[in-house]
Amino acid sequence: MDITKKRETTIGLLALIFSALFTAMSQVVYAKQVQEIPAFLFTCISFFLTAVYFAFFARTHKHHIKWQGTIGYVVKLNGASVLAFMCFYFALKYVESAIVSALEMGIGPLFVLVLAVIAKESIPRAQWLIAMATMIACLVLIVDVLSGNSAVQLVITMPVIIALFASISCGVCAVLCTIYSRELSEAGWTTSMILANRYYGIILLSFLATYDVFFKYFSGNIG
Repeated sequence: MDITKKRETTIGLLALIFSALFTAMSQVVYAKQVQEIPAFLFTCISFFLTAVYFAFFARTHKHHIKWQGTIGYVVKLNGASVLAFMCFYFALKYVESAIVSALEMGIGPLFVLVLAVIAKESIPRAQWLIAMATMIACLVLIVDVLSGNSAVQLVITMPVIIALFASISCGVCAVLCTIYSRELSEAGWTTSMILANRYYGIILLSFLATYDVFFKYFSGNIG
């Protein structure tokens, strides 16, 4: 049993490492896209395709969705996803992806510990040190960029300041998404089921903001 548990933990850690690597690489691509087209249009198309993709796999798995007792988590997950990704794409439009990633990744571990303290859980000192060290390292990167000591230079304007706060909000909401997704997973939802049902809010809001150009742009750029 212990061997199985360790194997599952190792697989989970490797998945997180690869997730962080792919996320960092994809953020560069996202930054280029949202700077060329409206952010809401990009989110509407990308998350619509994502929802359809995972809905297909959810149906092939033939698992029955247990809505009773989980609707609240689905609603919360959709709300957190809206804030996380909207803040994320807004931030990428005005701030370099390196800064957005640093703030998002840096605030996450610290916010998790804050939630644990609110829940009156005991937190080992090592976890506090790791979270603080991660946040400090991220802040050092941001300060270097803002001061012009890096290859990336940034001019401070009001949209940039708002984008920096949006990056922090993105990290906080990403943690909430993880918590709500875990609750659904423990309730018997598969990964495909969770991903197929977490983007309703993003798709709806994005479509309402871009319905006049959505079909024209989508048909002209389907490739």
